[in-house]
Amino acid sequence: MAPDSGIVLLASPTLLDANFKRAVVFLAQHTDEGALGYVLNRPLSATLAEVVPDLYGFDAPLYWGGPCQNDTLHCIHNVGTHIPGAAEITDGVYWGGDFDAIRNLIIAGAASAEDFRFFIGYAGWGDGQLEKEIKEQSWLLTTSSQRIVFPDSVKNLWTRTLKGMGGEYHILASTPEHPSLN
Repeated sequence: MAPDSGIVLLASPTLLDANFKRAVVFLAQHTDEGALGYVLNRPLSATLAEVVPDLYGFDAPLYWGGPCQNDTLHCIHNVGTHIPGAAEITDGVYWGGDFDAIRNLIIAGAASAEDFRFFIGYAGWGDGQLEKEIKEQSWLLTTSSQRIVFPDSVKNLWTRTLKGMGGEYHILASTPEHPSLN
């Protein structure tokens, strides 16, 4: 499998970079110029309503999307057909779109917190950088699905996703987080 928009990157058990250790990253864009994705399993303590004041009461969780531009807000969602400008990345998973339309859906109660994943910042790679990291075996690739992108819980998402890949990946999922403490 090659990196492409809509796939999921799983940090290899040997990837110890604090930003991406045991990260599950949804790749929203992959072009000749580079790649952009969002870390799905790093919830923040704040909610969307705390950073977007006119959405008071909409307690959608916020996630740390990655180390790039941590002063920006991004979203992926499954209500793209109702949001002008939303781009379908993979079956039923959309990226961005008109934020006023998103706000109006939320205020009208036509969408719930489960329909969205909001991120502060993103993970980004320059031309050829992600391919190099994959070749170095820093990342494992798998297809995305609603259960990975919009899980009921992000707790143990890395382990669950890796186990779901079967075979040797099931064994890798059992790798202790701190092997030296084993």
